[in-house]
This record gives sequence, C-alpha cells and structure tokens, in this order.
Amino acid sequence: MSIEAEVLARIKPTAAEDRKVLAVAEELSKKVVSTSRKIKAHVEPMLVGSVAKGTHLKGPDIDLFMLFPESTAVEELRNAGLEIGRKIIGGREHYAQHPYVRGDFRGFQVDLVPAFRIRDTRKKLSAVDRTPFHTEFVRKNLEKGLADQVRLLKRFMKGTECYGAEAKVQGFSGYLCELLVMRFGSFKKVLEAARDWKVGEALELPGHPGKEFPEPLTFVDPVDPTRNVASAVSSDTLVRFVLASREYLRRPSTKFFFPDERRAMSSEEIRKVAGKRLDNMISIVFPNLDLIDDVVYPQLRKSLSAVTALLEREEFETEKTSIHVDSLTHLTVELASMALPKTRKHRGPPVRSENVDEFLAKWRAGGVSAPYVEDGRWYVMRERRWLRGDDLVREMLREIPLGKDVKEQGKFEVVSGSDLLKKQHLEALTHHFDSRMPWER
Repeated sequence: MSIEAEVLARIKPTAAEDRKVLAVAEELSKKVVSTSRKIKAHVEPMLVGSVAKGTHLKGPDIDLFMLFPESTAVEELRNAGLEIGRKIIGGREHYAQHPYVRGDFRGFQVDLVPAFRIRDTRKKLSAVDRTPFHTEFVRKNLEKGLADQVRLLKRFMKGTECYGAEAKVQGFSGYLCELLVMRFGSFKKVLEAARDWKVGEALELPGHPGKEFPEPLTFVDPVDPTRNVASAVSSDTLVRFVLASREYLRRPSTKFFFPDERRAMSSEEIRKVAGKRLDNMISIVFPNLDLIDDVVYPQLRKSLSAVTALLEREEFETEKTSIHVDSLTHLTVELASMALPKTRKHRGPPVRSENVDEFLAKWRAGGVSAPYVEDGRWYVMRERRWLRGDDLVREMLREIPLGKDVKEQGKFEVVSGSDLLKKQHLEALTHHFDSRMPWER
C-alpha cells in the first residue's frame, strides 16, 4: 500500500460516518427553520464548509449558515441569529464579521452562523457572506475523484502545521486547499509545484484572473477577483510548506501527515540545549486570555513587538522571539546579551549645525566624557539608564503599547535566566529552543 493510500484509509470518513453527519446537519437545518418561525424571523439554512463540499476528514465540524434576506437590518440579523443559535445548541458566542454561536450537537462541533442571502457576487461581500458562494463553486467545479486529493492535502497541511487561516496559524484554509488541487490536479502535483514557490508567488485558476496582492502568497478568489484567498498565509508558513513539499517528495513518510507530538524537555535538557543562551532569556508570563484565538494572537504579536521595540530602543539586541500558550501565556525574548556596558556613545549634531551650542551646553557637565568630534559630528559618552534587559522590561512593561486585552488583564510576571527552569515554563522554553520541523521529531 502506498503512503497516500495508507493515509487516506485513516482520514477518509466511511459511508456510515458520512450518512450520520449529513443526517445531523439535516436535523439542525430543520431546527433552524422551526426556531426561526417561533421568533418570526425569515431564515433559510444552508450547509457550508467541507461537509457540504464532500472534502471533510473524519470527525468533521458542521458549519450551518442561517441566511437572512438582504433587506434585514444588521442589528436584527445579529440578534435573531444569536437567539436561534442559543436556543438550539447553547454554546458560546464568537465574533467575526457577524457574531455566531459555536456548540456541540449530537457529538459534533457546530457553528451556527447568521449571514445575508446575497444573490449577486458583484456586490461587496464580507468573508461570511462570501462563504456560500465558495461552497457552491467547489461543489460545481471540483472534478470527481479529487475530493480524496483534497483530503490528503489538508492532512499534510495539518501535519506540517500549515493548516488554518486563523490568526494563530496564519496558514492555508480548507478552501485554499481545494483551489490548489483544482489548479494542479492532485495532492502530489500541488507539492511538485510548491517546491519551487518563492515568497510573492501568485496563482489563479485558468479563466479567473484578478488583481495583484502584496501578501507572501496569492491565489485569486474565482468567486471574487478582488480577494486573495491566501491572504492569511504568512511568509514563515509559506516557507515551511515549501520545505515540507521538497522533503516529502524526496523522502515520503507518514510523519508528514501524522508527526509525533513535541515533548516538553526537562529542566536538565533545557539547560543542556540552551547553555549560556539561558542567561539572556526574558519571558513575560501572564494568565491566558478568555477570548477566541483570532482576537488573542494579533494582540500577543503586537505585545511582543512592543517589548522588542522597547529593548532595541535601549540598544539591547534581539536574537529570537517566540509566543507560546499552554496553562499560561509566554512572550519570550532571547537577547544577544542581557547586560550592556555602563556607558554608551551618544550621537550629537553635525559640527556646522545650529544646534551645536545647545548640545555642548547640555553635555559638558552631563556626560561621562567631554563632548568630542568624530567624522564631522559631535559625540559624547553618557551613562546608560538600563544596564539589564529584564530590569528594563519589569520597569517599563505597563508603559508600552501592549494589546488592549493583554494590558487590561494586568497580571504580569517577568521571568529571566535560570528562573525559567521552573516546571510551568518548560513547555514554552521547549517551543523556543526545539526548532525541528514537525516531521523531524
């Protein structure tokens, strides 16, 4: 049995499993209709996503849209959609362009999503309103026999940590996987094309051109040529997929589909791997935010950028950063050196500048040395305010532009050096130091 056949046998739902998920989706649709009538809302249910397109893996989620007439007021759509969702599955409210409800029903995770029933694709569409058109396009245009090729590509993306357009992953959506198989014809042909991709690669389906986009990867949406289906894909994720494609074609293995989980290293292992680098580590640790990933991860990246900018303004050199969320959230910065010399060279104005007198008046008595001229410019040696990076972060953390909810949670601990070897930090350190690709574990 080939590797692809072996993988497909593990990931493809059986006929009985397909009948069950479709029966549950049908039951949900009927409940949406009956519940909407009770609150006098006009709603048309529509099954969307991978189940509707027949490209789902085992244990799929069910995505059911509740389509309201275009004439419905936005506030009415939101309120009625949430009310219907809560009555049927309870669950928890989530927020995208329109709020929706996520919960469990008959053993499946279900998203009940209110949206407008839009019939003209030339209108400006939100990502939510565009989804039904994506579903119909794939149902009509994915050739018979290619659904299994999509399944293989999705599982490969999952195994190589490239799958998911959400902010946490910044990767390939299911719809993008479907379009890639349509464009190239099979799972393996997608990889054969991808091994030569560069950052800035632009793709489209024949007969569906679109405009240029600035993102690392472009795939023009055949439903809306003004949209890039691959806009979520970061340069890091793209490079990882290109590398995975090359490695798999060179040495195929089921590990690309089902990698071993990363095991947290012990404190002794961390000390051995990190060596002296551990002395230059700072981690900002705080309780996890009780928000969805698409809200949390942009704020974590913004916060980490603010911390590195603070350090670099004071001339601390950043070597590597990482974000890790387990029982706690860790924003980790590795510096070239935790400590800097007591004095620093401070640049002044050019010798012919009108600001020279002001500079000299300030620094004749305020510097460690007398001002001096070098290459046509005044300089002075001055004392640093911050000699250690961790001290700087502890003192100034609340003064920098962290993500809104990160800042508001307010319970920060700045941990550095060997203090990071405590048990609660080992997963984050493992994530930082273990740079192996998923299939290499």
